[in-house]
Amino acid sequence: MVTTVKLQSPFEYSWWVAAIAAVLIVAAIGVLVYTIMKMLEYRTKKQQYRPAYRKVVMTPEVLFRVKNQYSQRVENIISKYNSGDITKRDGYQELSFVIREFVHQVTGINVESFTVKEVKAMGIRKLDVLMEEYYVPEFAEDEKAREKDLLTSCNTAIGVIRSWS
Repeated sequence: MVTTVKLQSPFEYSWWVAAIAAVLIVAAIGVLVYTIMKMLEYRTKKQQYRPAYRKVVMTPEVLFRVKNQYSQRVENIISKYNSGDITKRDGYQELSFVIREFVHQVTGINVESFTVKEVKAMGIRKLDVLMEEYYVPEFAEDEKAREKDLLTSCNTAIGVIRSWS
């Protein structure tokens, strides 16, 4: 008994392979374009975010009074720390509150929930220096905050508050 077998050429169904490859390439390009568009959209939304400002009218006399008031509040933190009424961390938390409240009072920007990075992006001079004084000791473990001195930080804050214009 003789059997004959007719073999198909190896590339007879190659158009299916090409079609599947083309569909996969188009899908990959679509996913890539979609991802890039979403990243650009997120970036523009992030750049468009600006904090709400309220119009603050600060005459030199009012600014002088506000600076004296907040300098006194920082000095009160120093005296409470020296007398042992508050701990170092509590002092830094109070300093944070006083500084953020001062900035809100003189600029109209509510920076109470801003991070140091967000403040630097806003471009308010001197505020990033103040925030760096208390940011790590306020939130870090005690070991990381050992090198920071509350009295030095308070004196720096008083200097910045008094030189605010």
